[in-house]
Amino acid sequence: MAITATVTRGFTFATGVSVDASSLNQLGEPTVAISEGNVNITGGTISGLSSPIAIADGGTGSANAGAARTALGLGTIATQASNAVALTGGTISGTIMTLKSYDVAGVPSASPAGQMIYVTDGNSGAATVAVSDGSAWKVVALGATIST
Repeated sequence: MAITATVTRGFTFATGVSVDASSLNQLGEPTVAISEGNVNITGGTISGLSSPIAIADGGTGSANAGAARTALGLGTIATQASNAVALTGGTISGTIMTLKSYDVAGVPSASPAGQMIYVTDGNSGAATVAVSDGSAWKVVALGATIST
């Protein structure tokens, strides 16, 4: 026997049955519609929704994680670990990039090509930017100090 009930603030069931876990199990699994403007759920879980919660209502409008990321416009970067982000398109702008800094003795492998690092002593003992060609690090001449 399933029970369907609409619960509103201040309502008390007059069944004479104590409302606790054991008596609810005897009555069957209830379906409850809450007619309140604000509902706070503390504890438990929400499951078995007939439709996803809309974005406008604080949900994602989606039934699974992949569709939720798409609905929220997150793209593939949302699933990348913070210590291994791969950018495969687009533009980085409006921010200062800080290159990882090494001394000559500690530079990483130059493979793959296209990496860029800052070397504190890589240009005859002077600081420089270096770019890898896949097999070696190449000095990028820093030139004169900028001025206005």
